[in-house]
Amino acid sequence: MRTGNEPVANGKRLGKSQGTKNYSENNGLGQVLRSIKPQESGVEVAQLGQFQVESAWGNGCYSAAGFSSPPYPRSAAMIYVTKPYLPPLEEFLPSLEKIWESHVLTNCGPFHQSFERALCEYLGVEHVAVFANATIALVTALQSLRITGEVITTPYSFVATTHALHWNGIKPVFVDIDPDSLNIDPEKVEAAITPQTTAIMPVHCYG
Repeated sequence: MRTGNEPVANGKRLGKSQGTKNYSENNGLGQVLRSIKPQESGVEVAQLGQFQVESAWGNGCYSAAGFSSPPYPRSAAMIYVTKPYLPPLEEFLPSLEKIWESHVLTNCGPFHQSFERALCEYLGVEHVAVFANATIALVTALQSLRITGEVITTPYSFVATTHALHWNGIKPVFVDIDPDSLNIDPEKVEAAITPQTTAIMPVHCYG
């Protein structure tokens, strides 16, 4: 459940029926039941404990969104699903000062090149290509390898995993994950292989 001023649910289209439609929406705060005619429209705000639920309908659509009221204090401790490691900011300041002095932010600048050289040395390889994000890296890798047809992958990943396949005209074939590691289940991969399978693209969940 989201908190603050973010909507927690969106409604769905009622359909083309001309009669009264009984619509039930679980908006994350409780069950909301409405009897709505497609030609009707309206908005209402209901209080549910510390939450407000704003409902709106019209043109055959119904939506409900919940907002915390009042929002939770900013000092409340957050529980992260995953969280990147960040070293002390003061360690980065000298490098940031050099970037500000050079005015070079893109196009294989000096930090980009030094980072690639350091990765080559660390990994013991001759070449490393650093991308702005993993989405572009996946798209480029699939194109470089001329991958086509079907690729077996995991549904439990950021959407870019599937987007990279889709943008290359490749059909993703999803295999369930292992309940302990949350990574793709190797024992289920073999059953998903077909004559159209050209690659397997696993994801190391949470790194």
